[in-house]
Amino acid sequence: MKKISRRILRIFLMLLVIVLALVITINFPVTNFRHIKSDSDYSSWMKDNLTSEQKIIDIAMLGAHDAFTNEITLFSKTDLLSADSIQTGAIGMLIKGFSLRQSRTQVSDASELLANGVRYFDIRLSYNESKSAWYTSHTYYSRDFLAVLAEIETFLSDNPGEFLILDLQHIYGVDYTSQDDFQEIYALFDDAGILDYAYLEGDKELSDVTYGDVTDNKQQGGVIILSKFEEENDNFWQYGSSIRSAWPNMDLDGDVFAFLDWETTLINSGYAMTGNQISDNQYEQNSQNGFRIMQAVLTMQMSGEGILNALTSWSLLERAKGFNLALIQTDNFFLWLEAMPIVMVDYSDTNKGGFLDEIMTKIIEFDTN
Repeated sequence: MKKISRRILRIFLMLLVIVLALVITINFPVTNFRHIKSDSDYSSWMKDNLTSEQKIIDIAMLGAHDAFTNEITLFSKTDLLSADSIQTGAIGMLIKGFSLRQSRTQVSDASELLANGVRYFDIRLSYNESKSAWYTSHTYYSRDFLAVLAEIETFLSDNPGEFLILDLQHIYGVDYTSQDDFQEIYALFDDAGILDYAYLEGDKELSDVTYGDVTDNKQQGGVIILSKFEEENDNFWQYGSSIRSAWPNMDLDGDVFAFLDWETTLINSGYAMTGNQISDNQYEQNSQNGFRIMQAVLTMQMSGEGILNALTSWSLLERAKGFNLALIQTDNFFLWLEAMPIVMVDYSDTNKGGFLDEIMTKIIEFDTN
């Protein structure tokens, strides 16, 4: 009887060790790869290649999905407003390493992304109570947004002829009908000096705005700011009428590519509307009159296969390295680019396999032909 009891105890302890080892391995927060950079400087690619009469809605450019998440680490506080319930509390702490690897989508700060040619930024903000400041966020707080805006202002000042699209995709915890909430966000852009570069809504219909308009014919930097707030302010363009951005919500390359084929067909048919992520959107119009985003990203699925894919590929950053290359080497890439000129990806400035140099070559080729 004692021998049986000891054997059961040994089996139990062995299973416990295996489970603990598995939990530790799954939650190891470090992404084990080297960031491969391009030797090229793309700080002035727009000024060097675009012409003043080009319509900005048809200019191809590289975009960063969940931009400015580069400072998310194991020590980052959970943003309770953007995190799923499983990512909070005791369970959240238990799976934090794994969750971090599914939340950090970029490795470079604003200055690096801009120098590497990124011109569209998908931005998520949340108020960090412990810092009394607005932070970029994706489940976890990343960086003080004022510091991000300071880098953007420096770039625009130093690089006349470049223009950016700042898409305030999610601002957690605000009421988009509140004037007070809007004023908080407005103050960030005003204090950072970004509004000095803003091309104003109302000067022209977005579909008629040219590169020359936004940059004063290459004499200054320019920015278009997209907002879901209902407050009318010419510095901020109404999201509902200005942009279409359809999310595949898939975690297999082939499924995402099939989605992009369908989205291309829908846009070209004239049935795709702007502001597709807003329910009861009163501002919608034909998406051909606005910015069209190619959401070329993989998303972990909460299924057995989806979780297994996430575990075996380790992180969104790791997955993006292979996916990004496959994306731009697909036969239909230029067809997608015609319909959705803004290519938004995770790990947007990796040059693994020559991705950054190759996509910038394709973008410039598209924009100059």
